[in-house]
Amino acid sequence: MRGPIRWVLLLVLVAGLAVGGCLVITGGESAPTTSVAPAPSSRPPSTLPLGDTSITGVEALSGLDIPDGAADFLTARTDAERQLDVTFTLAPADEAAFLAGSGLPPLGADARVIMHSSPLWKLNPDAPIRGAADIRGDVNRAVELTPEGDRVRVRVTLQPR
Repeated sequence: MRGPIRWVLLLVLVAGLAVGGCLVITGGESAPTTSVAPAPSSRPPSTLPLGDTSITGVEALSGLDIPDGAADFLTARTDAERQLDVTFTLAPADEAAFLAGSGLPPLGADARVIMHSSPLWKLNPDAPIRGAADIRGDVNRAVELTPEGDRVRVRVTLQPR
């Protein structure tokens, strides 16, 4: 009985090699399948009104109260105007007025509320991050503060609600 088992095993091996070789030569692709795309939403994606990205425009859009002593103010918008990233620095003495005037909730210690990088900042600064997020009108606000030299770096992400 040893003879027939060897022949069966040899036949299985040869068949496997033949199928494997065929897959290697043809790339193993099967006929394309068709799928039905989901119906587009009847509601267009929300966007931010980003006609004015100056300090005054950002304050009007977001409800943030950026102090007069703010420096290094920069903004970057994403495609389709569904997000605006903002950064600036302020003196540590201006921090409490900024937070109170902006109506932000208390900042959490080591609280990351922005989980992505931006062309405006490093994702992981070398200092602790305090953050808070809320909704103001039709805008989702995420704000993080981190020390940067003798100033405080403010990082903000605004998105439509």
